[in-house]
Amino acid sequence: MVDTPVLVPGFRIGSVAASAGQICLRSLPWLLVLNALPSLPALLILVLTGDSAQSASMAYLISLPISIILVIFAQGATILGTFRLLQGESFGLIISARAAWWTLPVLTGTGLLVGVIVMLGFAALFVPGLMAICVLYVTLPACIVERTGLVESLQRSAELTDGYRWPLFGLFLLTALPVMGLSALTDGLDDGSSPLVGMLGQEAATLLYSAVTAVLTTICFDHLRRVKGSFVMLH
Repeated sequence: MVDTPVLVPGFRIGSVAASAGQICLRSLPWLLVLNALPSLPALLILVLTGDSAQSASMAYLISLPISIILVIFAQGATILGTFRLLQGESFGLIISARAAWWTLPVLTGTGLLVGVIVMLGFAALFVPGLMAICVLYVTLPACIVERTGLVESLQRSAELTDGYRWPLFGLFLLTALPVMGLSALTDGLDDGSSPLVGMLGQEAATLLYSAVTAVLTTICFDHLRRVKGSFVMLH
């Protein structure tokens, strides 16, 4: 059994963040392995084609579809591993990765739908996009943990986040702002002579955001289920 902190009743950003920090430290090797996967295609193409600005653009373009799928796979495996920790089990890298692989079609469709909704929201005067992030904050955990379908996952997230969207917005800012700062810093350090350096910085920021977001959304999902006494039986 793994000694994992149990969150107290009531939804508090501090409690969620503290629990996420402990889980990230405990599972750091697995988080790095999983969330580095989406960066590998672009980096490999750039290394093989040469360290130039043109090669970097081509690497991003060619690897984009594969990277998107790998991001969703990494998120799914990280979510399952985190959820296992919250239930007092080990992270279970192989178990979590295998389960994420078998649910990848539904998980990918759900993740892409969430992305489209958020982007449309940002296109519609920005604020609706932020609202969509808060409403759909725990969609992926609902999809892979409770095995809900595409539309059902969105509905489940809307149900669980109802009444707690301001704290969730705070958590979103807590993760997004530091990553944006890291990304801006790496852009500032890149003098343009080596696109590989700039790409490594951007991928490091993406890895950090992906891992922390997956852990945070899973903790929020588990905690909101407990607060609301709302559980879905696995089938």
